[in-house]
Amino acid sequence: MRLVKQALAVLGSVVVVATIVTLLAPKTVHAIVATAVEVMNTSANPVPTYDSGTRFQADVCNASGPVSVAAGYCGSTTSKTFVVPSFTSSGATVKRLFVDNVAGFCANFNNPNLFIKVVRLSGQFVPDSVPNGDSAAGHYIPIVGPSLSYTNDPGFGPPLGGVPETDYSFGQTTHFAFNPGDTVTLRFNYFYSTGNFDGMCTATVEGTLATQ
Repeated sequence: MRLVKQALAVLGSVVVVATIVTLLAPKTVHAIVATAVEVMNTSANPVPTYDSGTRFQADVCNASGPVSVAAGYCGSTTSKTFVVPSFTSSGATVKRLFVDNVAGFCANFNNPNLFIKVVRLSGQFVPDSVPNGDSAAGHYIPIVGPSLSYTNDPGFGPPLGGVPETDYSFGQTTHFAFNPGDTVTLRFNYFYSTGNFDGMCTATVEGTLATQ
């Protein structure tokens, strides 16, 4: 009987110890996590934070050629450039613009041998160090997927009536960065063997203004 009592006493001690360890473990983990956050984000070394109430969007368009310009794709108010704001609408100082999505479409006219392959956002160089003497950076959005080529109905009249046209669409999740005050320009790269260049690209640039 004494052996049974001793065994039960030992078993009870083990259960009590296991229960105490279980209760204490989550608190220890939480303390470690809290300490890590405090070290990584201190007042002496703050990290940029996102102003969740201030999303950024800019519509840009670039056209070159008689048909694309006359067709008015870019309209009278759309520019091929935008300037990164220095302050959010709530007055917070902008540290970076992080572009997370670029999408739009392109078209070229009167030249079946011409193909638009890449859309590009060009601006000032973001990193603190500038290798090789670069003074600007270009972020590329490739056009993937098949293009659509056709001849416009002559009944449309000028400038598109009876004109051969090739259309493209593009869209990509990105992580491009620009500084406040930077002028960002929409450009596009094209390839052709013969004929003229007449084309346009329009894009919506979306992102978040990082503040601190």
